[in-house]
Amino acid sequence: MSGSANSRQRYRIVLRGECQQLLAGILDGFTVESGRGRTCITASVRDESELYGLIDRLEEFALHIVSLQELGSAAGSVEGVRWAEPA
Repeated sequence: MSGSANSRQRYRIVLRGECQQLLAGILDGFTVESGRGRTCITASVRDESELYGLIDRLEEFALHIVSLQELGSAAGSVEGVRWAEPA
């Protein structure tokens, strides 16, 4: 994780299964979308500690993380992000 102490980093976390309704009540401030057997969380975190805290919360619900992608700084734009086709 790079950048200044004041910048926030954006991440895209893809989970196996459609669990948008489950996560909507516990992940305030994050974007959660489900479709095609996957759930995508877009999160803006201030540091690695907050990112690992989010991952721990997902593990508490025994959710399987398919991928985790750093999208860049929260101030920047993210273009061309698409759902990955299941293997």
